[in-house]
Amino acid sequence: MSPLRLFGVLPAEGHHGFEGEPGEAGGAGILAFRDLAALVREVPSLRAEDGPAELEEHQRTVQSAFAHSAVLPAPPGVVFRSRDVLLRWLELHYVTLNDALGFLDGRVGARVYVTRSLGDADEMLETTEAASDVAAIAAGSFRVLRRHAVVSVPLRSEGDGAAAGSAFLVERERWDAFVEVVKEEDRRLADLSYEVTGPWPPYDFVRMQFGG
Repeated sequence: MSPLRLFGVLPAEGHHGFEGEPGEAGGAGILAFRDLAALVREVPSLRAEDGPAELEEHQRTVQSAFAHSAVLPAPPGVVFRSRDVLLRWLELHYVTLNDALGFLDGRVGARVYVTRSLGDADEMLETTEAASDVAAIAAGSFRVLRRHAVVSVPLRSEGDGAAAGSAFLVERERWDAFVEVVKEEDRRLADLSYEVTGPWPPYDFVRMQFGG
């Protein structure tokens, strides 16, 4: 049996476009266990290729599934030795995976990034503390945004206070309202620039466990 590359886990029903068996030539398919379904593709070996093409395929496949149902995205590059090994993993984590899908159903991921606004350097120094410590000011905005989301997690910041980011899990039907709140924060704090991206599959809210 060929190894299987895992893209994610979804409900066994509602996975439109992935009804077929997984095959190396045919692309991603479904391997079902009770009311769970693993979204997988056969690969030639256990050594996962993790180049730009594979990452793009991973994101495209997860996004396609997410358009129709809840999905638990797997980290890129996860490969199981065989179908039996994958089925045992689904059985072992069945309750956790099933509960997670129920929690994520109807919810989408948003990522909000906050950076300094471009402007005259002297003017920036005379305005607010936001010009020198974006993270501290953004934290207040993230508290406002959390009131319009189910849960949030910080994103890894780069640099020394020049940017800040947070991921939010938002009810799908409340997406437009959440985006409007981000825009309100952008208007309220002229020294900062706010960008919201999404709706994403819940990459930032899923942590899968794999045995050694």
